[in-house]
Amino acid sequence: MFVIQNALFMPNKASVAIVISHPIQHFCPQYSSYAKYQSFSIKVFFASTLGLIAFEDKDFKQKIRWGNIQVEEFDHVFLNGRASLPISPKLDAPSLEEELTNYDPDVVLVSGYFQKFQRRAYNWAKKNKKLIFYISDAERIQKRPFWKEALKFIFLRNYFKSINRFLTVGNSNEHYYQFYGVHIEKMTRVGFSIDVALYKNAFEEYKHHRISVRNKLGIEKNIIVLSVVGKLIKHKRQLDLIKSLILLEQLTAQEFHLLVIGSGEQKNVLEACALKLCKNKVHFIGFVAPEQLPPFYAATDIYIHPSEVEPHSLAISEAIFMGCPVITSNRCGSYGPTDDVQIGRNGYIYPVSDINALALKIKHLGERRDLRNQFCENSRKFAITSQASAHGLGLEMALLAEGLI
Repeated sequence: MFVIQNALFMPNKASVAIVISHPIQHFCPQYSSYAKYQSFSIKVFFASTLGLIAFEDKDFKQKIRWGNIQVEEFDHVFLNGRASLPISPKLDAPSLEEELTNYDPDVVLVSGYFQKFQRRAYNWAKKNKKLIFYISDAERIQKRPFWKEALKFIFLRNYFKSINRFLTVGNSNEHYYQFYGVHIEKMTRVGFSIDVALYKNAFEEYKHHRISVRNKLGIEKNIIVLSVVGKLIKHKRQLDLIKSLILLEQLTAQEFHLLVIGSGEQKNVLEACALKLCKNKVHFIGFVAPEQLPPFYAATDIYIHPSEVEPHSLAISEAIFMGCPVITSNRCGSYGPTDDVQIGRNGYIYPVSDINALALKIKHLGERRDLRNQFCENSRKFAITSQASAHGLGLEMALLAEGLI
């Protein structure tokens, strides 16, 4: 009788179907964390195996294979006969409805509306009266044509009405939903996930990594190290950062070294600009696999993100976990009063493409060790809280808010 009584009061275990295009290097570790929770269960439905095997990345200009995708750590299924299909608006999997019917989840978590695959999941959930959770990193910081904004406004106001809960990644993302008529009470902050196990282990070896990278590159202790991570393509605007280093040679006696981490078509342009430097220096690191990035963040004194198109930066989320202060352009959706970059607390923003403003922000932080130390502490604090939410607490709170657990 004792066992029966306890069983009657056991909390519900909600089931969540996660519908995603393909294995993504910073989402799979999140799903591994979800699989450890007792209050809910998940099953991930992939439309493509892209990412599991090496593929040609046109922006990186080389073959890429993500090394930190451990799909065996969570329940999943690959649709479309495990084909490695390209990611486009046409991506679909006709067998998804049958798979979802067999799983019979309480919640279907869709990632945007861009792909036919996601809209298929959304329609199945509506038809079968399942709760729909929605996640994306969309924002309204970018400049878009008026006609496109008008059409999008009409479509999304209607599309969002059938969604029960929005899992948000930051302030800009929340402002985006509010613009399309979503009430704040229907949102739950989950943050932007990174491979948190990898970064926890790396931070335990922070001093070793910092010394090792700087020694390998011949960087002395008194030099301030800046870094930028991303594809070397025009809209990432790494060129602005190198130009700011040229300007800094006239503004301050402080010496800076920049780590440019990534590959792409702009490499020759960036290298040519770096030749104009007299005192400051640029190290072109090349493409670095995600699991090998943490030591470079450890060697960094200030992380810079100059991109003009960046919904919510994975690199910034990683950098703050390693305790980096951040300077980012105002076109990146990672800043806000409760976001990864909190102005004046762990970083600054500047108007995109404004090289003078960027140089002055770098100079200010570069000359203030006390401020950098304070920003470092705050970055770590913000990141730890955010990643706890991203790796399960956020989804648990969303399910709780809907009365499923």
